Parts: sequence; structure tokens; C-alpha cells
Amino acid sequence: MPELSYGQINDDALNPMGKPGLAYLLAIVMLAGLAGLGALCLMYQTQAGMGVTGLNRPVGWAVYITNFVFWVGIAHSGTLISAILYLMRAKWRDAVSRSAEAMTIFAVMTAGLFPLIHLGRLWAAYYIVPYPSQRELWPNFVSPLVWDVLAVTTYFTVSLIFWYIGLVPDLASARDRYLAELGPEHLKSRIYRALALGWSGSGTQWHHYGRSYLFFAALATPLVVSVHSVVSWDFAMSLLPGWHSAIFPPYFVAGAIHSGLAMVLTLMIPMRKLLHLERLVEMHHFEMLAKTIILTATIVGYAYAVEAFIAWYSGDVIEWQNHKWRVFGPVAWMYWLCVVCNVLIPWLFVFRRMRTRTLPLLVISLLVNVGMWFERLMIIYTSQAHDFLPHNFGRYLPTWVELTITVGSFGFFLLFFFGFTKLLPTVPLSELKGHLAEKEVVPTEACSHRVRPRLPQHRPAVLAVFSNAGRLLLAAKGCCDGGFKVMETFSPVKIEELSMVMKQAKSPVRWITLAGALAGLGGGFWLAAGTALVNGLVVGGKPPVSIVPFCVVGFEGTILLGSLANLAGLVLFARLFRLEPHPFYEPRFSRDKFGLLISCGADEYERLKEQLAPAHPEELHVHQ
Repeated sequence: MPELSYGQINDDALNPMGKPGLAYLLAIVMLAGLAGLGALCLMYQTQAGMGVTGLNRPVGWAVYITNFVFWVGIAHSGTLISAILYLMRAKWRDAVSRSAEAMTIFAVMTAGLFPLIHLGRLWAAYYIVPYPSQRELWPNFVSPLVWDVLAVTTYFTVSLIFWYIGLVPDLASARDRYLAELGPEHLKSRIYRALALGWSGSGTQWHHYGRSYLFFAALATPLVVSVHSVVSWDFAMSLLPGWHSAIFPPYFVAGAIHSGLAMVLTLMIPMRKLLHLERLVEMHHFEMLAKTIILTATIVGYAYAVEAFIAWYSGDVIEWQNHKWRVFGPVAWMYWLCVVCNVLIPWLFVFRRMRTRTLPLLVISLLVNVGMWFERLMIIYTSQAHDFLPHNFGRYLPTWVELTITVGSFGFFLLFFFGFTKLLPTVPLSELKGHLAEKEVVPTEACSHRVRPRLPQHRPAVLAVFSNAGRLLLAAKGCCDGGFKVMETFSPVKIEELSMVMKQAKSPVRWITLAGALAGLGGGFWLAAGTALVNGLVVGGKPPVSIVPFCVVGFEGTILLGSLANLAGLVLFARLFRLEPHPFYEPRFSRDKFGLLISCGADEYERLKEQLAPAHPEELHVHQ
């Protein structure tokens, strides 16, 4: 990122949220039309029955389940980029993380439609929801299909919270901008004021926010791996050749990340150009994504090779004949298309000129998405069409209904993404500003005593204003050494060193998160075991209470309740339940200024000025 100021980053990130142009509105109308066309076809299918699709014996799962697996896979990279790379302190993630997170939310929403569409009878969706066995409806927690519902709903909930929490400081910047430009009574100002949850950027809020965000990332990371592993078990738990394989979980996870990274490139390359984000999203960020795609393409290629080796070396005649049909039979074009699009073409990124130019990046990312969609279809379709018995072999062709609904799903996804680009900041501006703050801050020793952030009422206070994070830290240390024990800070970015210098106590959010996670773990096992004991049925040769399958339910409960508890802890301790910011907060603290508020008696004012002098405050305001 070029040397931009705090204010320039603020403006570049918020300017795209202005009034939309005619081209944008036409694009919205076109995407809404595509989504509406898909909805009309769904209505037709619901009325006429599943006979309007190409599904028939022996192929019962095809394009709809392909779309489900594909969109769940697309959703993977958002959390990968946000959570895993955040834990690894990969700074290049910042410029692309917000859009990737939004992609995750909208992709999961799209994926969630397809089990319902595939169900045919939409009104029967009630039966796939995992709930206690009231009225003896018996949701089967040993079934991978119930695991799917648990995994995808947990992933959606956690990803949505993670995304929104990351947005809160940036929404405060948007709030302050619209309050200044449009006034407090304008609808836009009211909406963003509500969405910002009273965020003030105070040191106390940043302290709890930093802990909470870290725990969200830690909880979301295993979730990334688990979701597509669970989806792969829909197939791997069956006995069909080509599906019953232990390699499926890592194979699916690698493929999901591969397609998700490609979709990030597909979306962000035109978005960067159309929204004029060139100064925030650089070619370097795309290059890092391309390098990661080289890695995932290699893993996918390795999975293809191992799959062939297992089919041959296992000595299983049925497995081997199915694989040979997949590779050399009438549908071999699909297999080789996957090899070319998912492995060979992405390897072109080893050439620097291919990963540093937008056209090759965009074309290759599109081809990867095409290849990954056909990979899902190949896996799902070919195992059913060529299984154990020759008289059961068959073919499948999708009908216009299935294809139109598939196209409509892309319109549905892109409609939400386009809306996101105009309504919310598309880059995490508080994190980008954090890179500037890191350069300004120098290592500073901790105070000799702990500083309290809550100022007593009816006692004078002095507000010092700075335009440099390092000077704020220096001023806080100076005042602390001067004997001032009650202070609060305001900042547009999180400054880790402030918590250390002011000796802030560790955030109790961690204990609330732990309590929630333990409750979810126990609750998950209680739900699964309690439900199983109502009927006491033996399924798949397993006893009614089967600990190993119930671990999936326990795991999802751990992540879900741990995340919800983490959110509750953040809202409680950072006081995000109020719509109005801190009484001493000023809108410029969300843009490019830093504030230090010190509780100070009238007789201490001169001494305080001496302590602040080395930090060169730009302004001093006395509040009586």
C-alpha cells in the first residue's frame, strides 16, 4: 500500500458507498432478473414435481447437490483468509478479507437453498432440522445429512458474527461521515448509527474487541476444516464406488479452498477497478492469492493422483472399473477438464507475469471455478451412474429447469455481493490504518501502576488530541508516570501497546467464551444422546448412543455456543448495547485523530500540561 494518510484510507474505503450510477442499477436489475427467473423455475418444479428434472434411477443426486457442494466450497476461503491468516499474522490478508468474508456469507446463503430445492417438497424441510425428539419425530444424529444441517448452520452463524464484528469500527467511520454530511435526522445516518452499536474507539472497547476477535478467529479456524469434511461424509459414509473413500475430507477441503480463492480473485479484480480501490487493494495482494492457489492446485492434483492409486492398489474390482469409466468412459471429458482447469492451468501462476497482470488472473480464476463445479458434478454423478451392477448403469442429463435454477443461483449470489459493495465498506479500513499506527508506535515500558479507564462524574477532565499513534502512546506513558491514574483513549485503530503500557487487566471475555464452549459441548452430546434414547433404535449397526458420531454434534455445539458467548461478552464489556458513543467522543476519532482523556483536578492542570508537552498535543480541551 502506498504511503496514504489515515484520512485518505478513510476516504478511499468509504467513497464507493456513494450514490450508485446507472450502470450499477442496470446490473442490479439484471441480477435480480436472473434470481427471479430461477425462483419461477423453482415454483414450476414445486408444482409439477421432480419429474421436470433429469433425476431418475440410478442418478438421484446431480446438479442440485453439485451446486450445494460448490457453494459451500466457495464459502470456505472467506474464513480461511480472515481467521487462519489472521492467526498467522499475514498482513496481506487485510485488503481482501472483508470481501472474502462477505463472499462467505452470501455463498452459504446460496448453498443453503439447494438441499431445499433438491427436497422437492419444500414443506417437508421441517424434518431435516435437528431438534430434540419431541413427538417422536426422531432426527437421526448418526446420519451425515443431519450433520450437514448442523455444520452449515453453525458455519453460517459464526461467519456472520465474525463478519459483523469486524465491520463495527468501520461502520462507526461511516456513521460519523454521514452525520457530518447529511445530519443526524437523515435515514442513512440513523441506519449506520444503529449498526455501529455506539462504537467510540475507546481503549476499553479496543481492548475487549481485540480479545474477542482473536477468539472468533480461533473458533472459526477448526470450523473451516470441519464444514467441508462433514459435507464430504455425505458421500464417504456410503458404500458406492468412488464415494467410499477416506481421502474425501482432505480432498474436499483442499478443493473448497482452491475454488474459494479463485472466486475471491474473480470478484475482487473487477470490484477493485469499478470502485477505484487501486490504492488500497494492490497487485501484491492478488499475487499472494495466486501463490496460495499454486499450493492448493498442487494439493488437488495430489488428491487426483492418490484417488487413482487407491482405486488400483486396493484390488477392489468394482472401485477400479468405476475409476476407469470415469477416466476413459463417455464422461472422461469431465475428468480431464477438471485436471486441466484445476491443476495444470493454475500452475501457470508460477510465472510471475501471469500472477501480476489482471487479465491472466481473472481468466485463470474463472477457469478454476468452472473446473471445480465440474469436479463436484463428476464426483456426484459418475459414482451413481456406474456402480456395482451393470444392469443398473445409466446416464444423466440436466434439464432446462435445473440449469435455469443453477444460473439463478449465481444471480442470487451476485445480487447480494453487488449490494454489499454499495452499502458497506468493502475493505477493513481500521485494519489498514493499523499498519500506519504500527510504524508510528515505538516500544514503551509499562507504567508503574494500573490505569483505570472509567472517569468519575462531576470531576474535571482534559482531552488532548493527536494525529499520531506514537504520540498518543508517549502522552499516555508520560501522564501515567506523572501520577495520573484515570485515563481513557480514543483511536481509529487498535494499538496493542496501549493495553500493555496502561496495565489493563486481561479481558474477562475469555472466560465467558470458555463457558459458552463447554456448555455447547455438553449440550451437543445431550441433544444427540437424549434424542436417541427416546426411540432407542439401532441404525447402521450402531447402538442408539454412539459416541463417535455424536462428536460431530458436540463439536458444532462447542463452536456455536462458544461464538455466541464470545459475542455476548464483547457486547457486555465493550458496552455495545448503547446507540450513542462515549460522552467525550468526537467524530474525528474514527477518521484520523487520537484522543487522550485524563481525569484532572483544577490544581493539577499545569502539571498535566508539563507531562503532555513531550508528546506535542495539537489541541487541549478542558471539560469541567
